[in-house]
Amino acid sequence: MARKKRKAPSINSSSSADLAFTLLIFFLVVTSMDTDEGLTRLLPRWTEEDTKMEIKKRNILNVLVNANNDLMVADDVARVEDLCEKAKNFVKAEGDYAGDRGPEYIQASAEKYPELVQYFGADVKIPKNHVISLQSDYGTSYEMYIKVQNELVAAYNQLRNELAQSKFGKPYDEEELSKEEMQAIKDYYPMNISEANAKY
Repeated sequence: MARKKRKAPSINSSSSADLAFTLLIFFLVVTSMDTDEGLTRLLPRWTEEDTKMEIKKRNILNVLVNANNDLMVADDVARVEDLCEKAKNFVKAEGDYAGDRGPEYIQASAEKYPELVQYFGADVKIPKNHVISLQSDYGTSYEMYIKVQNELVAAYNQLRNELAQSKFGKPYDEEELSKEEMQAIKDYYPMNISEANAKY
């Protein structure tokens, strides 16, 4: 008498899709993904008025980065490590237009103008019209570009921190200073970084 072949029991796969979906959600939630963080920049408000303004040459600090990642600051070859200090010296230029110090000093320091700044008085002189002009080539590496940006922002942060320490005895920090004090420091040292279109 021939035996009947028994069929192997089938596995119920109706819940496999649910299980796979649950695992997918689990891994999406617990996995950390690297994200590129952009540069913090506050763009000016849009206006239809012609806002072109003549800026004196001595109030512009030219920072150029070429396709070989070579850096030039105020027509001189420079190292990235020195950029922060050069930018600080340009912005905080001691005194007014000092022709007796020679053309090198004039080219590397911004003019200061009397301005009303809260906590500092009505006749405090600030470099309100200065501009740090940054221009790079399309061949400039992203790493070099970010380094230059970081050094320029660091220059302003250091100047603001030094001023906050001397005026208020506190570091330049939102948790330490009031909103009014923070704004006064920003008004004293406005961050004027202009990024020109990259060259081919």
